[in-house]
Amino acid sequence: MVIFEQSIGEFTYFSGLFSPAAQWREGMVNYKRTEGDPAALLCALSFATGLGFGGHMEHGLGSAYLGLQIADALTLDNEEREAIFYGALLKDVACTACSAGIAAFFPDDEQVFLSDVILIDPSQFSDMIGWLSRYFRLDARFPSRIAKLLSFLVQCGPIVKETMRSHCEVAELFARQLGFPDYVQRTLRFQWERWDGKGMAYGLKGPTIPRTARILHLVQVLDLTYRFGGPEATSILAQEKRGTRFDPEGVDAFLTLTQQTDFWKTFEEQSTQEALLARRPSTVADCAWEDQTERVCEALADFIDLKTRETWHHSRMVAEVARRIGNCLGLEAGELARLRCAALVHDVGKVAVPAAIVAKGWHQSSSEWETYRLHPYYTQRILERVDTLQELAQAAAAHHEWMNGQGFHRQLCGEQIPFHGRILAVANTYARLVQQQGDQKDPAEVLRKMHSLVDIQFDRVCYEALVTSVMGVGDRGNVPLRPQKAGNLTEREVEVLCLLAQGQNTPQIARTLVISRKTVEHHVAHIYDKIGVSCRTAAVVYAVQQGLV
Repeated sequence: MVIFEQSIGEFTYFSGLFSPAAQWREGMVNYKRTEGDPAALLCALSFATGLGFGGHMEHGLGSAYLGLQIADALTLDNEEREAIFYGALLKDVACTACSAGIAAFFPDDEQVFLSDVILIDPSQFSDMIGWLSRYFRLDARFPSRIAKLLSFLVQCGPIVKETMRSHCEVAELFARQLGFPDYVQRTLRFQWERWDGKGMAYGLKGPTIPRTARILHLVQVLDLTYRFGGPEATSILAQEKRGTRFDPEGVDAFLTLTQQTDFWKTFEEQSTQEALLARRPSTVADCAWEDQTERVCEALADFIDLKTRETWHHSRMVAEVARRIGNCLGLEAGELARLRCAALVHDVGKVAVPAAIVAKGWHQSSSEWETYRLHPYYTQRILERVDTLQELAQAAAAHHEWMNGQGFHRQLCGEQIPFHGRILAVANTYARLVQQQGDQKDPAEVLRKMHSLVDIQFDRVCYEALVTSVMGVGDRGNVPLRPQKAGNLTEREVEVLCLLAQGQNTPQIARTLVISRKTVEHHVAHIYDKIGVSCRTAAVVYAVQQGLV
């Protein structure tokens, strides 16, 4: 294996030139599923959300460390430590699902970090203006930027409230999906509440907020403040907001801890993945996972596909198409499992790309294209940081490589591209083109389009296996992705929820179903109550997770 160094932007990474397909497959024959450690696997989700939420991959780990330190100082029980620790890893998983709503008011090429929202006081008009001004430069698009700014200010209150509720409730839904207990879910739901009751999400006050949520809110703000302003600024913020934004008990415990010699030096040394995993609390979710690696990969797939409506279920579809190609190529069970997991996480790097650029697909400007083409690099960067997922990184990051070397991000060619990467390149393009056809799917037409790029973009063997897998089973493009689970929703409520997920408002749903607006509102209220949410974004995420849309 030849190793070379190449730079993209400010980052440097190392890539390998891979052995021929026969050797690659021989090395994969003995692959078997590794159950992995849930906490270690969730670090991948934390790294990804760190990029999407505020650009700091280690933010979740830093919050978890501070949370455990305060929990130990207050002698909290294991359930509370579990809620704080896993809450810190999962807290920002909504950064993709919530990004489109707030990004609509900002320039297309701007990555709007939701971390800014918790560092400011949204109830203070001056704070909001100061935050917004960062995104409005004096350039050719200044008039349109100002128009968006004014539109945002008019709707500011409802937008921020919806964003905060969505952020919390989507995190709660993911925790529920992963099998975490109710006390972890509640910690995530109320993570942005303020001690003085002025939180814009639910307005809970003082002891009515779960103690674990109060600590989680405190530590995530402290971690971000430390990264932006250093130790002194962090202590000053904690003191100033004691009794207003933050629980006095948690602040006092934190300030006492900071009196220890080299507290922040120890923080830097011990807030690493390895050190934190050695301290992880036990969780009942361990018993809920039959295949932990695959389950987290599925969560990562849902996490990134929720970034835009156009990408819903895309990663799961790529995974199913890749599995079928692998079957046609005679891959063994262990290798198929690895291939499916790599397919599920291939797009996770899109978390670092602004939602508006992702939504444009291939209709991007040259500068937007330069941003978009980095997403395989970020996929590789996230996966390589987690031991259990490192073996997926090279293949997952190769899904845009071309056989002639004109792909991205490493511009590998031919058999330099990992064998699984060549399968993913074929599966990814097929899935994207079929999904773009909407309801009138024509797989044969997609195969014809792809055929002209065989040996240029696509590996011939992988393409022919795709053709066999599609034509052999009479595939009409309707690849089964996940079973539909309506739960206790009625048939009419499912109809309303699906229309809600499609973006229809109350009057539009009423016209579509030929019912009154009042009846629609009644159905929506019942839906929210049954699935345990209070906002549209969380309801849409639920519908996607349950396979209803």
